[in-house]
Amino acid sequence: MSIRLAAQFAPWPTFNYFCSVQRTFLGNLFVLQALNWLIKPVWIFFIEVAVQNSLGDALYGKYYAVFGLALLFNILLDFGLNNYTATSVATHPEKPVPPGLLRLRLSLAALYVATTFVFGWVQQMDLRLLGLIILNQVLAGFTLYYRAVLQGRHRFKTDSVASVIDRLVAILLLSWLILGKGIQGENGLFLFLLAQTVGYAVSLFFSFFTSKTQSPQIGEEETIHGARLLGSMKWFAVLALCMAVFTRIDTQMLMHLAPGGEAEVGQYARSFRFLDAVLIFSSLISSQLLPLFSRMISRDESTDGLIWLTVRIISFVALPLMFAGWFFGGALMGLFYHKQSNADDAGIFAWLMGCFFPMALIHIFGTWLTAAGQLKKLGLLALGCVVFNAALNVFLIPAKGAYGASVAGCATQTVFVMICMLWVMSSGGFEFKISRNVLILLATAVAFALFYGISLKMPGLTGFILSCGLWTFAGSFMFVPEWKKWLRRG
Repeated sequence: MSIRLAAQFAPWPTFNYFCSVQRTFLGNLFVLQALNWLIKPVWIFFIEVAVQNSLGDALYGKYYAVFGLALLFNILLDFGLNNYTATSVATHPEKPVPPGLLRLRLSLAALYVATTFVFGWVQQMDLRLLGLIILNQVLAGFTLYYRAVLQGRHRFKTDSVASVIDRLVAILLLSWLILGKGIQGENGLFLFLLAQTVGYAVSLFFSFFTSKTQSPQIGEEETIHGARLLGSMKWFAVLALCMAVFTRIDTQMLMHLAPGGEAEVGQYARSFRFLDAVLIFSSLISSQLLPLFSRMISRDESTDGLIWLTVRIISFVALPLMFAGWFFGGALMGLFYHKQSNADDAGIFAWLMGCFFPMALIHIFGTWLTAAGQLKKLGLLALGCVVFNAALNVFLIPAKGAYGASVAGCATQTVFVMICMLWVMSSGGFEFKISRNVLILLATAVAFALFYGISLKMPGLTGFILSCGLWTFAGSFMFVPEWKKWLRRG
């Protein structure tokens, strides 16, 4: 499907205009990334690791399986309304946000609570644990709604602050507990969740207040017809649900198919935590790209340059992380988990870090297809990937456990992003050029040679740090065109 032309012809952007878009995008991206990388790695690599080490794989695996179930139905909290809100506000910034959207979200929240509780009850999960996790997801869902308003108005720096408040508050509370009495047993697990509840509540208040003070209060309000709007969002809901299934269903399948059950889930969670951490980078880029793509497509502006810039940024970060997973996985897992880490962890970690590159590219090309309104195609593709992923998991998990689930996840994400890239190129959003492929292949070869070569002589953490440091300089050749442009402009 080709891009729908704007009703009124808009001229192609000039060089100066594109450079301005680049500078604004990169400036906002720097603030967003800096705040998140100051806060969220502390949560993932200090708080969550300390909690899992204290609770043990079995109890933490029990929590992680319940958490995974709550995430599976998270689309019922959203149903595409966040993307609709961000896109609508970005396209019509002069209009206030329709109040009907909030009422619709409240109805969806009630549906989410009921559905998740029913499935949890059927699977005989701990309903007290599930209830607290559901509460946290509801609070997070409404926070994301108000953040979507900020993103639509291109208030990216305010949104950056809102994106870290919940974790900052929870880190302060849990650090006091961990350094004091510690997190032990089921009571410790509930304290872990309650601290998150407080953080989500503070973040929701901040997002609500800032979105109201930075939104127009006058103007013609749009009437929201809930059923009609949800009907128009059905393919987004299918897409989001299917992507959640083939990204998160592995924990549920490990519970029922792997010989180790909850302990196997806990082992898988140890490595998946690293993938969750690095996905912060690309998901934050995606949150900025959606309103930018929506506005550029509505004005019939070329998105080719912006996509190519973000592909190189993603490659610069993803390539070293992927090869670090393969060549330094054992050292990294041993650093964080000490006695709990074993030989199997290195293999699981390698495949899950291999997922990062395709998943990060999905945050670019999937976002473009979403902004271009090609949700039905994406939804059908995601549905096919669910079947593919489930079949791989049924085949691999009984024999290979968490290792098999990690292989299935990497294969599924790779298939999904390759098809997304082909669709974006066929729609005119991104131009295929041999020189671009050569550049990415060259960068891949350089990163592989660097990490593999150093790992032969220095297989520990020192080799990992040295490899990352050298890549910082070696990989920067991907941005030579931008350097030349910016130097010419002074």
